[in-house]
Amino acid sequence: MKWIPFDTPLEQHPKYGMIMYLSRSFWIDPILGHYLFAHGFDSEEKLSKFFYPDIINDLHNPFLLNDMKKAIIRIVKAIKQKEKILIFGDYDVDGITSTTILFTALKRFKGNVSFRLPLRSEGYGLSAEAIKQVEPNTSLIITVDNGSSAHEALKVAKEKGIDVIVTDHHEILGEFPNCYAFINPKRHDSTYPFSELAGAGVAFKVVQALYQVAKRKFDRHFASYLELATLGTIADMMPIKDENRTICKEGLHIMNISPHPVFKKIFGKNYVKNVDSSTVGFTLGPIFNSCGRIDDPNIAVQILTTDSISDNDVDYIINLNKNRKELTNTQFLMADNQIKAQELHKDKVIVVFDEFHNGIIGIIASKITEKYKKPAIVVSHTGTGSARSVNGTDFSIVNAIDSCSEQLIKYGGHQAAAGLSITPEMDKIEMFRHSIQMNTQNLVLAEPVQRYIGEMHINHFSTDLFDDINCIEPYGINLPKPVFYCPSHSNSNCEVFGKSNNHLKLFYGKKHAISFFKGSLSNHINQRKPFNFLYTTHCRKKRNFIIQDIRLEGSEK
Repeated sequence: MKWIPFDTPLEQHPKYGMIMYLSRSFWIDPILGHYLFAHGFDSEEKLSKFFYPDIINDLHNPFLLNDMKKAIIRIVKAIKQKEKILIFGDYDVDGITSTTILFTALKRFKGNVSFRLPLRSEGYGLSAEAIKQVEPNTSLIITVDNGSSAHEALKVAKEKGIDVIVTDHHEILGEFPNCYAFINPKRHDSTYPFSELAGAGVAFKVVQALYQVAKRKFDRHFASYLELATLGTIADMMPIKDENRTICKEGLHIMNISPHPVFKKIFGKNYVKNVDSSTVGFTLGPIFNSCGRIDDPNIAVQILTTDSISDNDVDYIINLNKNRKELTNTQFLMADNQIKAQELHKDKVIVVFDEFHNGIIGIIASKITEKYKKPAIVVSHTGTGSARSVNGTDFSIVNAIDSCSEQLIKYGGHQAAAGLSITPEMDKIEMFRHSIQMNTQNLVLAEPVQRYIGEMHINHFSTDLFDDINCIEPYGINLPKPVFYCPSHSNSNCEVFGKSNNHLKLFYGKKHAISFFKGSLSNHINQRKPFNFLYTTHCRKKRNFIIQDIRLEGSEK
């Protein structure tokens, strides 16, 4: 991986004076002022909105979303007439939180409402079969985080006399769904000023619209919707900007001072003292995601919406995630052994096929790309495949898959990630593997790039800078947490930890820095041989660090 600075050095920057002025105006370290400036926060007005989003004034009017008025009128009618309402979600975190937001709100508005999320084995989104299975006398279905392409299901719903309101945030492939109302900020005719809401964000906007119609002020319940929308937004890796930043900034604040009872129990059992975007992305998100990956996502919504939360319920989903981790480790090793035995790492695109669990093939594909720095496709014994490109490159995995479309049952996705279905027979897999190598044989894969904010020895990292980095929270794909370059040195002590001693901990006085899966470098470091690394902050209370990448002396920066 290539390490490069994210911008011109501060002292040489043509806008040095402006950067220094803005940094001093907002009392932040100039190195972070420079970082924010390079990401478009280049005026007092933009920085003021960035640091101090206002939940009252910075949320857009929900009725700017196409069909919102029509949807709210229909929902209010259903509530008043005690119609049976079904909320149909998705099995990932965004779908779980979207369902919880809308179900909880409609319950509080006295609606006769139930929910259903499909099992992963049933496939994504609202299906014709799901419509056939709805409770008798259901007259309104509201989808959350799905429905934009559920054309067959909507046809069946219309035949059964059921109105469907689709709320979604996914790209719209083909015609608009033929439904009662279609709320999606990605509509090509959208009148909404922000297109990057998560499914949970769209569900939250429906609730906001209901509050406005009912002339309710934001209350403690409204705060819980913000919390859930924050989890869905961060876990679904949406850009944390504009309205998403307003939602997530306030949502993280609520998680720190008065979290949802389920979140509070999870934080306590995981020894979380301070909640930030990393906590949401790496602790809360995986726990709720595990329900949809290897179990039943409806369990997660039940736990989040029950009035009496037990330790056993919370322990159950925490243990599910532990089981998911163990299964992932076991099956990644299975995949890695296949790669080594068949020398698949020599291919342009690594394709593996085995008895993989459908719920974790995406994680396995990500781990393969991380290890081999090549695109990867993992296909389970059912013929379901998940594909990932390499972070930091412009290679499009969905375009590579598209070049072999005649061998697939279906496929879809985008540049970084995609899914596919194929006949699960070895000769079919081998044909697909051969075809994708042929179609990418002239491709020159660019070396992945990791950008760093500046050069700073970890010993010189100040408490003030650590605190300033926390003030920028929440981070996201559009504004990742700043990474620093620690120049070559040899004055560190270290120890290994983990079940197989495969992780490394470096000590710098009272500070320490953790490097995962780099335990093999401990001998080199203990022999006082020079090395350098990229690192970022971790753990606000203890002010320690996570190493992103580490190199022995002699490697190119």
